[in-house]
Amino acid sequence: MSLAAKIATHDILALNGSRRRNYTLPLHGLASLRILIILAIGMGYASTMRIGPQTTEWGNHWGYDPSWYGVQMLFILSGFLAARSMANGRSIKDFFTSRLKSLWPALIAATLVSALIIYPIMCAPDATVRMSTGDRAKYFLKTIFLIDPGGLMPGLMDDAKYMCLLQGAIWTLRWGILLHIAFLLGWTSRILQNPKLVLALCIVSVATYVRLVDHAVSDADFATQVEPFLSGIRLGYAYLIGVTLLLWQQHLRLNKRRIMASATAIGLVATAVYMWMPWSASQEILGVAFWLTLCLGFLHNAPQILQLCPRLAPVLYVSIWPAAQIVVALTPSQSPILSTFVACVSSGLLFILLRQARVQPARL
Repeated sequence: MSLAAKIATHDILALNGSRRRNYTLPLHGLASLRILIILAIGMGYASTMRIGPQTTEWGNHWGYDPSWYGVQMLFILSGFLAARSMANGRSIKDFFTSRLKSLWPALIAATLVSALIIYPIMCAPDATVRMSTGDRAKYFLKTIFLIDPGGLMPGLMDDAKYMCLLQGAIWTLRWGILLHIAFLLGWTSRILQNPKLVLALCIVSVATYVRLVDHAVSDADFATQVEPFLSGIRLGYAYLIGVTLLLWQQHLRLNKRRIMASATAIGLVATAVYMWMPWSASQEILGVAFWLTLCLGFLHNAPQILQLCPRLAPVLYVSIWPAAQIVVALTPSQSPILSTFVACVSSGLLFILLRQARVQPARL
């Protein structure tokens, strides 16, 4: 090999190494990914919302519903974006301002419609308990300030699986705020700026969750004690996975072949564990790993045109449950596809109204 060829080869290798060290996960497909995840959550919710006893959601796999995985994917993305914001030098004030502008207008609008329009129409005339105007005002304030997001509304589908719940899907928003606060405390104290420490904390949190759930399944008294905290721990480890991804993203070696091979391997292991091994919460972790791999693959390979996708996820998320409730109340025999379609239409209209009022960001 000539000297010139050796120099050229060395330059190419150096360039490739630099690219690997400076790799950042592309986010131009993020809005589309969030919409797809929320549609899966909404379809799952709607499939179990018909009046009468239900078992599992459409698409249940490895023992878990799609909404179960979907909410965790949203929290992983939330943790990733939170760490990205602070790593880019955003102030705490700007951090919370951006998140409030993203979500609060949609939450306020959806809650107003739910309390002032949907509930009075859908509430059974002969209901034993019916919320007064004052009760609905309290509901509105407690929901938008996340004191009791999506609380019970007596007289509304009292015999359904999700009885008295009109905005049930938004219970996660309060956990989101709490995790943002915890993250900022960890970030400003520099604990969550140490990649190795964050990775260790992530592994410990996942292992702790698995151990707690496994113990709770075998011990009813222990289950009663930890049940109020398990949702926070589950969403907390998901959020921490997102922070870990941000700090270690330069080590990702993503391409289509590796993504498909990894997802296939994880899927096969998850299937084998589910079919032939004693049940454990580790099966849930395998499912999360499978879907996270596919989500990363989507972001890595998303076409640039997806950056034009509107930021519809916040309004869609607060619309999926009321839409499903309305469809189920009016036509119990209809499939979840109809309620998902209604949610998409209503969220699109709400998004346009909020954009016209200049209170809803258009894109990331």
